[in-house]
Amino acid sequence: MLIRAIVAAVIFYILYRLARLLFSDSGRVTRPLSGGNPASLQGEDLVEDPQCHTYIPLSAAHSLEVDGRTLYFCSRKCLDDYRRQKRSSQEAP
Repeated sequence: MLIRAIVAAVIFYILYRLARLLFSDSGRVTRPLSGGNPASLQGEDLVEDPQCHTYIPLSAAHSLEVDGRTLYFCSRKCLDDYRRQKRSSQEAP
């Protein structure tokens, strides 16, 4: 009899946790991308970094003008890697 009560309590607890997980929004935490005001990022265009293919907000991107078009990078490191790679591909015969 005691074992049945324990099993029933465990099943009830599992069902309770599942229901809470499925129907509750309070456990979800959202954080802004750049630590700024999330409202300021609404409606902002995202651009793809051609080096690592990460999408970033236009206002946070590093830019480089190449052959009349602007390329956007997620970080200074990706921009420098792209320059290095482009330079080495131009030097190779």
